[in-house]
Amino acid sequence: MKASSVTWLMRHPRTNTNHSIERCFEAVAGGMRIVASPPLQPVVHVVPWPTSGLFSMLQNCWTALKVQADIAHITGDVHYVLPFVRAKHRILTVHDVGHVQDPAHSKLKRWLLLLIWFKWPLRHCDTVICVSEQTRQRLRQLVADIPGQKRLVIPAAIRSQSLAVSNAKRYDTDKKVILQMGTAPNKNLARVWSACEALGYHLAIVGQPTDELNRLQGSSALSHSLHTSVTDDELERLYLGCDAVAFVSTHEGFGMPLIEAQVFGKPCVTSNIEPMKSHTGGGAILVNPKKGSEIQSALHIALNDPALRERIIQMGYANVHRFSGKEVAQQHLDLYRELLQH
Repeated sequence: MKASSVTWLMRHPRTNTNHSIERCFEAVAGGMRIVASPPLQPVVHVVPWPTSGLFSMLQNCWTALKVQADIAHITGDVHYVLPFVRAKHRILTVHDVGHVQDPAHSKLKRWLLLLIWFKWPLRHCDTVICVSEQTRQRLRQLVADIPGQKRLVIPAAIRSQSLAVSNAKRYDTDKKVILQMGTAPNKNLARVWSACEALGYHLAIVGQPTDELNRLQGSSALSHSLHTSVTDDELERLYLGCDAVAFVSTHEGFGMPLIEAQVFGKPCVTSNIEPMKSHTGGGAILVNPKKGSEIQSALHIALNDPALRERIIQMGYANVHRFSGKEVAQQHLDLYRELLQH
């Protein structure tokens, strides 16, 4: 397989938000250098604009017109550029479908998002990669299977720990620290906030200010800190410095913070729903995300039951292997080879 035979088309990195797709494919690229013989280094094209309106989308589609490859792999987010690439095979990775079903959008906007991000691109795509079985099932509910199109599950890849424990974030508190990933409505911040307030813990939040967060801050004296626009290294320091991770989301496409907590050896309290339920490998405490009492009890146990804490940390270390860059790269490589042979 020639290195030039595979092209990755990636979104423009967004400001004031996470870079989970970028981290995932950085890990896959590193894995490719290990498992591919001869080494495979996909050609990477980054679209020039973050998606923020019609003009940016048209500019990104114009860039896609210039891409020629045996395999063009749209790695996520910019699904709408797929019909414009010139390739023998087109692959689309779908990380989540939640944004096209957001009840905050009007019915017309949800219809347009579904058309532009899924229905139209999938008509021009021969292979769809979903990062979880949950995502594949939700996609099937939105867009029926297309004859001749392959839809398979390849999980997101997680990067390994790169910093020493001595680089851990030193929080400005002597309380136990719970790390909360995200402030979007599905991240369940209010229930985690209430649990930490009842337990007397410090809540470290990674995300952007929201009306919900402003309301919580105005009505509670909970010890907390907000960490916005963090770099990858800063995120790693936050993980290394906390005592436990709260990731009790009500909806996810994959649930990367759960696996990141396992990478960094932190007990995680997460939701007993898919895809988190399947991804834990026994290395987390599962709770009903809609029951604040369960969240509170689980956080208390995670920090006060040493035997349980050590057990789930060790099971987490064992679980992350299947999400390593090497393992996920091999699955991508097998797919690329299969497509090129046909």
